[in-house]
Order: sequence, then C-alpha cells, then structure tokens
Amino acid sequence: MGESNEVEPREGETPMSAHAMGDWSRAGGFFSSILSGLLIGLAGDYFFNTEPWLVVGGVVAGFAVGFWRMIVFSNRIMEQAGNPRLQRIARMRAAAEQEDEDGDL
Repeated sequence: MGESNEVEPREGETPMSAHAMGDWSRAGGFFSSILSGLLIGLAGDYFFNTEPWLVVGGVVAGFAVGFWRMIVFSNRIMEQAGNPRLQRIARMRAAAEQEDEDGDL
C-alpha cells in the first residue's frame, strides 16, 4: 500500500525531478533578469523623471541578459554531453593553434 509508482533511475542517471527542477530554475533565472531590468528602469524613471525610457531600456537589457544566460547554459550542456561535432571543432582549433605555434618559430 505504501509503494511508490515512481520509476527508479538507473545507476548514474539523475531522477526526472532533478531535471524538471533545473528547467524551472533556468526559467526563473530568465524571468528574474527581465523583472530586475524592469524594476531598475522603474526606479530610474522615478528618480530621473525620464518616463518611460529607462523602463523600456531596462526590459530590453533584461531580455538580453536572460538570453545570454540561457545561451551560456545551453553551451555548457552541449560541452558536457560530449557532442561529437564540438569535439571535432575543438580538435580543429587545437590543430590550428599548434600550426600557429610551429609557424612562429
């Protein structure tokens, strides 16, 4: 009666709840960037009497920061996943750097 219907993860796997929590925290980080830009813009407009320009700029900057954070996070995921394409690009860069070092002698 007290049994759980949840599927246990295999050894080395993370549970689905951990994946979902990571997704929610990333979404929260994105929206908090936008909200921070909005609040900073509202405060700036209040003190400098520049309505609505600092609010608009704050929201645009919040979107930019949010997207930048998402891109950094997705790049980190791709590197951790061992993407063969990224590994090939890294080998090509290393070979090009080696050629540059050899050519400088």
